[in-house]
Amino acid sequence: MKQIRVYNQVFRIEKTVYSVQGINLPLPVSYRQMAFFVGTLLVMVFLNKFPPISWIDYFLIKFVAIPVIVAWFFTRKTLDGKAPHRFILRYLEHLFKAHHFARYQELEKPRDNCYKYTGEVTYRLTSGGDSK
Repeated sequence: MKQIRVYNQVFRIEKTVYSVQGINLPLPVSYRQMAFFVGTLLVMVFLNKFPPISWIDYFLIKFVAIPVIVAWFFTRKTLDGKAPHRFILRYLEHLFKAHHFARYQELEKPRDNCYKYTGEVTYRLTSGGDSK
């Protein structure tokens, strides 16, 4: 089998934002990072009404630091070779799926969770048994 090299990633340049409304950002930010930041910021605004998030009094931690850390984590790190949000979705999908498969076909589970043997079961007594 021969591998064909594909250079699609070379031509996929991530769009970057350098300033917002004329205010220069300290670091260039991609649209994906901005989306994770804004999404986390909206979640933090919603969770700010409920404990234990409402107990945190530090504005910068709640509305700047946590969204920055989440945006960095979800755009820069990989879990098992996948983006973290895709890994979490696949993990949840795995948890709620049936786990009994043979050749990708779902198997029927035994009804009473007990196993029934149809053949003879043979065994032998050893001399280490209890003596009377």
